[in-house]
Amino acid sequence: MPVYGEKFYQMSNLIFLYNLNPIQLSVYSYLVCCAGQKDMCWPSVQTISLHCGCSENAARNAIKVLVEREFIRKVSSTRQVKSGKWLQGNNHYYILPLPDLPRAG
Repeated sequence: MPVYGEKFYQMSNLIFLYNLNPIQLSVYSYLVCCAGQKDMCWPSVQTISLHCGCSENAARNAIKVLVEREFIRKVSSTRQVKSGKWLQGNNHYYILPLPDLPRAG
């Protein structure tokens, strides 16, 4: 998905109340941008890390946290190549409604 152009996406201002670190916020924002109005996207971890300015491991860790905290749902996918062998495909990411706000302690 091209990032340039006149495309826009919206995200709730409440996102800033969830104490996400900069990489987690960047990855979440990128996934929301990619999903658009469909609430689902499937960029590779390499693409996510490239657009978020972080390593692939940092992107994977951010995705793990976002799944654990129920911002997104990750579904693994596989694809079959001509030889008949099955390979890991890009994960599908579903953008979930924002979770309940953390309680002030």
